[in-house]
Amino acid sequence: MRGFYYICKQDFLNLVKNPMWLFYVFAFPVLLVGVMGFFMEGSYGGEITSYDYYGISLMIYGALNAATIGANSFMEERIKAGNMRIIFSPQPDASLYLSKIAASFLFTEIAYLIDFGILHFVFGVNIGGTYTGYVLLVLTVAILFSSALGVMCCCIFKSENITNQILSTVLTILCLLGGVFFSLDGFGETVRKICLLSPVKWILNTLFAIIYDRDLGQVLPTILLLAAGTVILLGLCRVFFHKEDYV
Repeated sequence: MRGFYYICKQDFLNLVKNPMWLFYVFAFPVLLVGVMGFFMEGSYGGEITSYDYYGISLMIYGALNAATIGANSFMEERIKAGNMRIIFSPQPDASLYLSKIAASFLFTEIAYLIDFGILHFVFGVNIGGTYTGYVLLVLTVAILFSSALGVMCCCIFKSENITNQILSTVLTILCLLGGVFFSLDGFGETVRKICLLSPVKWILNTLFAIIYDRDLGQVLPTILLLAAGTVILLGLCRVFFHKEDYV
């Protein structure tokens, strides 16, 4: 267990020392919400401001992009040498991919807790009031799922570049259908039904139900689906990870 702790700590520090990722998780979401909120101001009525909408929707987008952070922490070029040392150490093989998932999760979680505070106090984003804990709980499980997704894709494709290309395309499509960048609900019943195929739409609906309706009915099903998906991804990591592929 101590060995896993040190591996995870080093993976976390590798992410913290990367200026690109620091900008991506701390500054980029806040800037994006500020820009989108400003240009779309007045488009969402009085109860839900544009800053409210994009403050929540773009945080979901950011949480799902933890997958790319997981992929980077697993197969980024300067980390491969450290991975090789772990492979030939007495640590269990699973330590390599589990530590990447844990480090990516912690890095993204800490960043987005800080970002949520900034969005609330600077742009007045409604994050649920007394129900904020439920909002953060759903996003936390989503970040864990995404971190596992990125690492699992690396186990399958054995390439950070291929993984990121596939993930960026798939996540962008899911976020478009989920209404992260703009709502598609006004395009008719058929489009609304198609949008429900995106798990991003389920998360967005769950968070808005918590914040504006004080409705917790969707929280448990959403968390269970994400948790079940995470377990499946961990199982796939176990199946597809072979240390000889990295030798």
